[in-house]
Amino acid sequence: MSEKKVQPQKQIRETNNNNHDYTWSVFSEEDTGLRLVTLKDEKTGISVATPLANPEKRTAAHAAWAGARHSRAPGTSEEILHEMGEKGINPDEKLEETFKNYGHASVADMARGCGMSVHVDGCPMHVPFTLFNLGELNSGQEKSTRYQKKFGKAVLHSLRNYLPEAGVLEQEYQELGTLSLQLFSEQQQRLVESYRTFYQPTDKNQETSLQSRVLDTVRFFLLMGQNTGFVFETSARDWSRKIGDLKASPLELYRAFAQQLEMILAPPLTIETELSFKAEAPSLIRHTQPNTVTQKNLAALNTYLQQTNLLEKVPVTKEFQRYKKQNIVLIPETYSPAQKMVAQYILSIIPGLHYTSLLEWIQHSPVELKKQLSTIIFSDHTHKAELTQLARTTGMTYVVEAALGEQRDFNRQRGHGRFIQHFPQVFGLPLTHDTADQILATGYCLPLYVTDIDAFHKERTSFETGLHKYYDRLFAFVEKVRGMYGKNVDHGFVLNLLPLAHRANMWMHGDPKQTDYFTKLRVRPGGHINYRALAYDISKLVAESDPLLSAIALPQKPDPANREEFFSRA
Repeated sequence: MSEKKVQPQKQIRETNNNNHDYTWSVFSEEDTGLRLVTLKDEKTGISVATPLANPEKRTAAHAAWAGARHSRAPGTSEEILHEMGEKGINPDEKLEETFKNYGHASVADMARGCGMSVHVDGCPMHVPFTLFNLGELNSGQEKSTRYQKKFGKAVLHSLRNYLPEAGVLEQEYQELGTLSLQLFSEQQQRLVESYRTFYQPTDKNQETSLQSRVLDTVRFFLLMGQNTGFVFETSARDWSRKIGDLKASPLELYRAFAQQLEMILAPPLTIETELSFKAEAPSLIRHTQPNTVTQKNLAALNTYLQQTNLLEKVPVTKEFQRYKKQNIVLIPETYSPAQKMVAQYILSIIPGLHYTSLLEWIQHSPVELKKQLSTIIFSDHTHKAELTQLARTTGMTYVVEAALGEQRDFNRQRGHGRFIQHFPQVFGLPLTHDTADQILATGYCLPLYVTDIDAFHKERTSFETGLHKYYDRLFAFVEKVRGMYGKNVDHGFVLNLLPLAHRANMWMHGDPKQTDYFTKLRVRPGGHINYRALAYDISKLVAESDPLLSAIALPQKPDPANREEFFSRA
């Protein structure tokens, strides 16, 4: 990718009503192929951009290729688009190559029809994690940890966006990011030689594959608060819905991001005039008021639960669990979609509850208690104020107990209802010290290469030593924040400090069609060994649950020691 800095054709700075300074920029078709409008929030550091149609270009193909490049290129949105113009790239040829060599049919979703795409740069990893979790109509790509810019420069998203007057703590906070990068770099160097000795690459292509496997392994040390970039494309109606959801988030960063999205998709007429561009459909970005109904109902549910025997009957994990093996649990069909819906609402408030015991408590609760739970959850929802994805459950549910790195990959399976138990995002209450302790307690997972292959027992020990060192520093920092601000401070900053190794439970609600597609997609060689193994386990459990689903079972269990699978780039 070209290192040349692309210069905007025009630029405007302004201060909006939330006291954030913004910079608007427009890049010409000559520089970026499609006219590109960007908007940077100078306080949060997040930049959003939207490419506009060009009658002399294959706009849909151009937009699709630019979107696809986010998963395999380190540059910003304007650098990616500039690369196309500078090198005279034919998007038709590149898209054909993408389909042929990588099998990424999802790229076709980003060939814009009625959808509106937004590119986002300079955001923490949990921002795309949240936006993809909200999505079921969308398409998009996030930068792979294999193709990010060198992580030596990937500082944590500034603490000032999460804590008031945080300057005195900023250095110590950033040192946690530095430690994660140090561990990342140390293990990367060690694993390259270890993998070469064990797998013995014989040509350049195998060496490239080996480097990718190393990066897949050491990504466990990266943090959710380090920078990434992504593109997200959906309809104007869905953008409006997501903006309203983000505006209701207890996290201030998400509320600011929502306003930024609304500004880029529906800019003021004065901005359009001064910068000489036309937004695609600003009149369609409507009904973006904060969707506060779910938050209000969760607060009421929290109050009501204190009057029940829930916490007497269902245990809560608050002690750090250290290493936990990744696992799949198929929830028995004896629990109804409604019972799973209620469980997700409750887990949004008390994420450390043991979910199997919680489902049992819900199922055996008195009818009057169930009716009261229903009244609270459905209160004030209408066809214009819909229930959220917390209510998007089905009869077939598998809980993926795995690292956030794998949750990040599975989170983009739009056909599934998805609920992440230990990673509060939009629909929830402010993060308290008690809730933060429950999230931090879940422990961590490890890459299967170092746990399942005896030859790498030293590497496993090194991984665990590094993670324990990091978590010790993390817990000490959290206690220091509490000492300075008190326990009642919003603990949203903790989301930035969770490593991709951190364990969480993702509830995935599917059906036979989605399960068959999802498991066949994710089990293929070339992907991360951990999610390939998880996909296999899902297929096995679903197949065993009903003879009519037995054919869903995948024929071959992924093997981290298999040399052919290790080098495959399928």
